[in-house]
Amino acid sequence: MNPMRVVLLNLSKIPPVVMLSTVVGLAAVTALTVSNQLDSSKKQSDAIQEAMANKLNEKGKAVFAVKDIPEGQTITSDALEERQMPKAQIPLDAIPASALVAGRTAKYGIVANAIVSQHDLASEFVQQGFEAKLKPGQRAITFGVDNNSGVAGFINPQSRIDILATVGGAGDTKVAPILADVQVIAVGPTFQKVPNSTNTPTSNVTVAVDPEDAKKLVKAIVASKLYVTLRNDKDRSPLATVDVTSMFSKTPINKLASNELEQLPAPPPLPIPVNNNNDKFLATIGSTELPKPIHEIEMWSGSRKDILTTPRN
Repeated sequence: MNPMRVVLLNLSKIPPVVMLSTVVGLAAVTALTVSNQLDSSKKQSDAIQEAMANKLNEKGKAVFAVKDIPEGQTITSDALEERQMPKAQIPLDAIPASALVAGRTAKYGIVANAIVSQHDLASEFVQQGFEAKLKPGQRAITFGVDNNSGVAGFINPQSRIDILATVGGAGDTKVAPILADVQVIAVGPTFQKVPNSTNTPTSNVTVAVDPEDAKKLVKAIVASKLYVTLRNDKDRSPLATVDVTSMFSKTPINKLASNELEQLPAPPPLPIPVNNNNDKFLATIGSTELPKPIHEIEMWSGSRKDILTTPRN
């Protein structure tokens, strides 16, 4: 017998009510299964969307430049700022902390409000000489300081200072600034800024100046005693300066008052010989009467020569 026919025969014997109930039950189970699957898919989709939204809104830190940083310049901490922003907007090579940037050299120019990234920084493994600390056109010059004139050792590389000269003494002492807002590039033999460093007494300071200021500083080193004053790291205020030679009194004789001229000592008299054969008799400038010239007479007796001198009338 055909199996399909048997099934149909068997189904034909099932009462219609029972068959309808069975079909409805199967439909309900199928609908419930589909609904559960849809709910599970929706929950998974919602979870993925929520995770993506959280990822987009998640905050991270990036280092920004707060002012323009020229190419080749050592980056200082006052030129940097850490800011929070969505992680999705932070470049992969961005730097998250200022401490990782301060003291490094800018490989390229960095504009203000730009994110500082790894490719903006020169490699730390590149060996650079001390001259790399100087900008084009600058000169390094060193001068001596002590514990008092050097701000007790609180000056560090990258500090900004004013340089003052003192001349004279006692009540005639004069003090004036000869250079202002000068960058220190080395303290003693140290030219790298040490984070959280304490005072380090030293006997000399090296600064970066232009050639004309180097001349002014050399004259001040030779002619005066130098002191330095330390600036706030954000203070760039101008300061009037002088040449050290202007601190010395220079009054020309032709501008002296008449009474001052009278007080000048008279020049000493100059002795002059009157006659080569009479070195015992000398006259001076200012004599009221000059001696009369003398007359020489040669007298020979055989090979003997005698000279007779007589005054001329």
